[in-house]
Formats: sequence, structure tokens, C-alpha cells
Amino acid sequence: MPTLHLIPSPISKLIELPAFVEELRWIIVENLREARRFLRANFSSFPIDECHFLEINKNTLNLNDISRFLKKAQEKNQDIGLLSDAGVPCVADPGSEVVRIAHQLGFKVHPLIGPSSILLALMASGFNGQQFAFHGYLPIPENEQINRIMHLEAESSKRTMTQIFIETPYRNNALLERLLKTLNPSTRLCVAADIQSATEEIVSKTVRDWQHVKYNFHKRPAVFLLYAG
Repeated sequence: MPTLHLIPSPISKLIELPAFVEELRWIIVENLREARRFLRANFSSFPIDECHFLEINKNTLNLNDISRFLKKAQEKNQDIGLLSDAGVPCVADPGSEVVRIAHQLGFKVHPLIGPSSILLALMASGFNGQQFAFHGYLPIPENEQINRIMHLEAESSKRTMTQIFIETPYRNNALLERLLKTLNPSTRLCVAADIQSATEEIVSKTVRDWQHVKYNFHKRPAVFLLYAG
């Protein structure tokens, strides 16, 4: 039975991969150029030209292509790697459809240990780690975003749940400003930016205390967390 290996990639620092990853020749990636660079950085003699790659992202995700790729590898009894662009596969990442189809086809699915900015941010926030939810991106239109923020805050208060979400880096400051205008002063807000890098900055305060200090998270990968419990 072939195996689908879920391969993490670094969010800042290079990570050490198991030696068997160098033996994989069928690999599904989010960004082909970055994947090639990552594999060669980990394995200097990795035979890129011998590999079969399938690129999936929001522009190329095609379930038929995924199914055909998996079936071809299965016919040859070949293991497959699923490589995230940053962090772990299938979390804020399009790989979940690959895993779903792999299960249907009878693949063994093997997740490898790796960094998740979402869990690292939760660890560093001081918020409830027993009950939490990740919501991906909030709506962009102002009214929809405000309504969503208010809903997340109400749900956090009702269920003592940490709410986690992300934003496109160039819109970070605008989201932070909207959060500070919308949330109750006693609600706690954390922004974790540039996690695991030299410029890492994790700020966790009540909304009231956030009002007294200015921060700049523009174009910095960041995770937002709120807790009203």
C-alpha cells in the first residue's frame, strides 16, 4: 500500500526532514519553484529532473488532476509527498483535498512533524488552548468584516473560545485598526508576527491597552487571535 507523506516546510528557519523524503519521486506542491528550492536546500543532490510534480493552489486546484496523479503513483506502487508552501500541509493550505482523495483510494496517510504558525501563536497568546477555532481569512468588505468580528467576539464570550484568523500581510494594519474599533475594551487581542524569525513580535493585550501603543505589522506574516471569555 503506497503512502502519502505530509511534508512541512519552514515558516522561517530551515527544518530537518527525514532521509526517506529524498527518495520520493512523486510530489504534490503548492508552489513548484519554492518546492524545488526547498528540496535542494534540504538535500543538495535531490534529483529534481527525475520527479513527477503536481502543482495545486487556488488557481490550479483540480480534483480530476489530483485523482489522476494519485492513481498513477498507486499503479506504480510509489509513495507521494504533499509539500506545503509554509508550515504544515492542509492547515490554511489547499492540501486537504489531496488527503481526502488519498483516503478514498486506500493510501496510507503519514503526517510529518513541522511548524504551524497558528498553533505557535496560540501557545504564545496566553488565551484558551482547550477551546479554539481557526477561521482563515475574514471577509474583505467593511460591513461584512465588522459583522464577522462582532460574531466571533460574541461566540468567544459565550463559549470561552479563542478565535484565530489571518489576513493578507499588506492589510494587517487595516484589520488591526478595525478590530480595535469594533471589539469591547476588555476583550483580549493577540497579534503574532514573523513567528520563528529574527523579527518575531508577539503582542497580547486587552483592546483597551492596545489603544495606547502603535504597532506596525504591514507586510509581515501574522496571526490574529481574540479572546472574550
